[in-house]
Amino acid sequence: MKPRPPLSPRPEIASLQPYRVAENAPVKLNQNESALDWPEAVKAEVLRRVAARAWNRYPEVDSVRLREALARFIGTGPEMIAVTNGSNEAILALVEAFAGGRGLVQPVPGYSMVQRLARVGGAAVRTIPLRPDFTLDVEAMVRAVQAPDAAMVFLASPNNPTGVAFDRPSIEAVLEASSGLVVIDEAYAGFGGDSYIPDLAAFPHLAVLRTLSKAFALAGVRVGWIVANEPVVAAVRKVLPPYNLSLFAQEAALVALDHADLLEERITLIVRERNRMSAAMAQIPGIAAYPSQTNFILFSTTITPAVLYDRLLDRGVLVRDFSSAPLLSRCLRVTVGLPEENDQFLQALRVSMAEDA
Repeated sequence: MKPRPPLSPRPEIASLQPYRVAENAPVKLNQNESALDWPEAVKAEVLRRVAARAWNRYPEVDSVRLREALARFIGTGPEMIAVTNGSNEAILALVEAFAGGRGLVQPVPGYSMVQRLARVGGAAVRTIPLRPDFTLDVEAMVRAVQAPDAAMVFLASPNNPTGVAFDRPSIEAVLEASSGLVVIDEAYAGFGGDSYIPDLAAFPHLAVLRTLSKAFALAGVRVGWIVANEPVVAAVRKVLPPYNLSLFAQEAALVALDHADLLEERITLIVRERNRMSAAMAQIPGIAAYPSQTNFILFSTTITPAVLYDRLLDRGVLVRDFSSAPLLSRCLRVTVGLPEENDQFLQALRVSMAEDA
């Protein structure tokens, strides 16, 4: 048989590295997961529902019951919702439906997976730096979204990793200027910032992303959803694979929505801890904590971030190093954990910074 040349992926895929993140540490505060798991009684309810389903049959092809439940939760019609396997599948589906072969605009620093998913979906990315205070450079954004090939704009508000929610006039300026799809990721909306779901009636080219991974504490279940006007949702459904949400994910999400009353007290605890941590970090020499409207805190350090990261890890605390991101050369990010985890982080941070005193 004639030797075959080695297979080669698309050039833009060949240059990517697999997504990896450190996972093991006694105090794991690096992935913005909820500090609070679901109660055992609620988990048992999910397992009972899953056990009652036929496992030899496919789940609902379009997650009809879940879309109806989500519609009731946010106050829209189910026809305005597409359910996805986490928000990353939502982003990729939107890219494939609207931006493949064209351009996507994103302010940076921003959600790191967007550029990767855009390249996978065949879109060219144009990044616009935020201002030094992490607000939108509105003039630069407006110029970028008015470019002929700008088919999609991606904004996360509150933003990850900065923790800042963009102000409404800035986002409205982008919406008014753009003729392409404007996607607003509201993954952290439970903790702060405006929701733009009520603005869908005024802006037919708007799509809002939501997830059950953060405030709802269902990161392990992988459920996200897109809220948009019917033409946008119809286009997304053409590219989403059938049966994209397992019967376990659908039942777990339905049970969580049945217990949405648990959300408020959990969010209150996380916000209280976030504010306590920020105040304590402000008292540590060499540390500056930035304001946050999320379940994490971005902070800068006067020592090399990689050195501080290693010192914290040596003391059993895992955070995220963002020093390679634009504007963040001195920064790390810590997720708000349980009170005892946050105490361990603060103590480890004090001791680590004191090594250079």
